[in-house]
Amino acid sequence: MPRRSSGVLPSRTEGNRPPPPTSPLSFPPMDHISALPDDAVTRIFSYLPFKDVVKTSALSRRWQYTWRTTTPHLKFDGLWHRNHEASPSGFQSLVDSVLRQCTSPTVKKFHITHFKYSKANDPKLEHWLRIAEECRVEDLRLWLSSLWLSTDFGSTYVLPQFLFCSNWLVRLEVSLCCFSLGTAIKWPRLKVLLMERVKLSDDILGRIFRGSAVLESLELRGCWGMKNIVIDSTSVKDLLLIGGSFSNLGKIRAPRLLSLCVSGTWDPPEGRRDISLDDVSSLVEAKLDFVIPTGWPVAKRMCRYLLKELLEKLRGVPTITIGGWCLQILSLLEMEGVPSPLSKCQNLILHAPVSPRDLPGIAYMLQSSQCLEKFVISLTDFPLSVLWIDKEFKERINFDEEEDFLCSQKGNFRCLAKHLKRVEITGFETDRYGLKHLLALIKLLLGDTLALEKMIIKAELCTRHTAVHPELLGVSRTVLSYRRASKNTEVIFNYPFK
Repeated sequence: MPRRSSGVLPSRTEGNRPPPPTSPLSFPPMDHISALPDDAVTRIFSYLPFKDVVKTSALSRRWQYTWRTTTPHLKFDGLWHRNHEASPSGFQSLVDSVLRQCTSPTVKKFHITHFKYSKANDPKLEHWLRIAEECRVEDLRLWLSSLWLSTDFGSTYVLPQFLFCSNWLVRLEVSLCCFSLGTAIKWPRLKVLLMERVKLSDDILGRIFRGSAVLESLELRGCWGMKNIVIDSTSVKDLLLIGGSFSNLGKIRAPRLLSLCVSGTWDPPEGRRDISLDDVSSLVEAKLDFVIPTGWPVAKRMCRYLLKELLEKLRGVPTITIGGWCLQILSLLEMEGVPSPLSKCQNLILHAPVSPRDLPGIAYMLQSSQCLEKFVISLTDFPLSVLWIDKEFKERINFDEEEDFLCSQKGNFRCLAKHLKRVEITGFETDRYGLKHLLALIKLLLGDTLALEKMIIKAELCTRHTAVHPELLGVSRTVLSYRRASKNTEVIFNYPFK
């Protein structure tokens, strides 16, 4: 009989130990990050903030220096540097260090933002911009900020001459800068130009338009100095005037412009003349969403007919957006009995809270838009500047009886009822102020719009609940119970979920 094993395994030395069993599905370990092709790495870097791109040097041995040769975007934000307020030189050293190490042959974006400017920084800024030009940067952003908290923009950076003859720029954004006198401008590829807090003139704008043959979009934020904006260019399609951009502006002439936006805070000097839209005959979209933060008497005197005159010039525009403060001005015109100019507007968008003081303005716009096919209400908070309704106007309209007011306007909506096909309401909340006024408006539109095909109400996400709140369900049932002028009208509630 064979001997039975004692159960003690014989000892083995390291030399005769058998190799561990292998599985047919097991593979040797591999650094998949390092194996990525260069094109994939470049694409990944293009989606990351630049500070995170630099951090990738710790991910793998191959990536230790990869960002230096492949990153397509160089973005430096002064807010990164915690000691920037105390030592601007720390931020400058950071930028210089990165630029010395970066040898990427294709840098498409070069951004310097939130950099505290002083005249002593001029040589450094010129050095950085020259590097950007040598790298053939297509997207250049230079957002400077003032060392002073005042609104005195006297200390601005004079852009260097070589920047005005760049053959590579496609997008240019500058802030707290200015143009040197007599500069010839030649931007053969520039499509988007944004200028913020830049002193301009009619001559400078003319040189920009003449030297930018393919410029498509011009955005002016808080700029000053120009009296007229005359755009004879065939390429410019979008004009955005934001903030003080039009504080001294007298005339806008842009016969080939497609989109005009006037927004932001406007603080015009006393006694100025109104903006004149001399020729905007090609517009297909216009947005009026500005605010004048003045007292009631001044606002009443200066602005009661400003919007009416603007809307008369925009009467042929198919898409119009009106902001909350402008809607309040229109409410004043409605309460004064000023007739609304007839409009060919087909798409009307309102950014407003739909409060009692908004209802007359809404009626004013609806009765003028007799070709309206789509009506959008984007519910917002109250505008920063609110017009106080004096006793005289309060006596004309009982704001507590919103349905009575809207019912009194039915006769003015007869043409609207034949064309309006779609209504959209976004930002709907059950606990918002003015809900009853909004419901009264919804009830009117459903009950009197014969051509209405669809009403979509998009409720706002409530972080306190994981499911649809019972109050929202109750309001939706109320809306669904309203009488509909057309049996084909579909009412859709979009409920948000976490």
